[in-house]
Amino acid sequence: MHFTIRHHTHYRYSHPVRLSPQRLRFNPRDDGAQRVIDHQLNITPMPVGRNEHLDLEGNRATQVWFEEETDYLDIDVTMQVETLRYNAFDFILASEGAVLPIDHEHDVICARAYLERIERDDAVTAFAAKLSLEVKRDTLGFLDRLNRQLFAEFNPVHRDTGAPQSPAFTLQSRRGACRDLAVLFVDCCRAEGIAARFASGYQKGDLRNERRDLHAWPEVYLPGAGWRGFDPTHGEAVADTHVTIAAAASSRDTLPVSGSFSAEGASSTLDYTVEIQVSED
Repeated sequence: MHFTIRHHTHYRYSHPVRLSPQRLRFNPRDDGAQRVIDHQLNITPMPVGRNEHLDLEGNRATQVWFEEETDYLDIDVTMQVETLRYNAFDFILASEGAVLPIDHEHDVICARAYLERIERDDAVTAFAAKLSLEVKRDTLGFLDRLNRQLFAEFNPVHRDTGAPQSPAFTLQSRRGACRDLAVLFVDCCRAEGIAARFASGYQKGDLRNERRDLHAWPEVYLPGAGWRGFDPTHGEAVADTHVTIAAAASSRDTLPVSGSFSAEGASSTLDYTVEIQVSED
């Protein structure tokens, strides 16, 4: 699929403020699952410095900094991305990944951050263990069962702002936004010995919707297959319908804008628009 995306973000401050260095994550990944055709990132006021780099988890990031005070920050991003993975299961699973828990003896140093529980909670642990036993600890069976159950039994909600809910709260309330379901999915996977992370980006979704947003979903590391996405918001494995911007062990490391401002008594408001066009040629 060919995606054309525009994401416009506008911060307005109640009076002029001094901005700290801002870290922006609006650059799509360029890997075996997707190819970046074009990308433009425009920032006003004009930064006095700009640093393009990869963060610790391989996400493309842009650091910008400013000298003068300002009462606004405007970030305008346009991109064209081609998604390349038509089959979500185009792999042969290595033997060490077939049964839970996955054997990470040979990659334990790299996998450690993706195996650490988000929040140790007995209810989440028991929920994951029950699903695992129902499929006789088969890795792909567990992932499919977890994905479908979160989709079928949890009520989707929309929250414009705020950090993800705790896995325990989402499990108990049986409701959550896409980022809440992603965090619960990740924690369940880690409880059963699957390295998992939080991914953020865009989805094809319903192109008739006037209001579009960033989307979040989990990814798991499968020996022989690499990182693979599942989307409990839709109950499907991720193939070519998602454009990944960033993925990390913690959701906070995928935020599109990270930074602060300083001025006595100042407050801020945020407005954004996301436009997505998709061609299936």
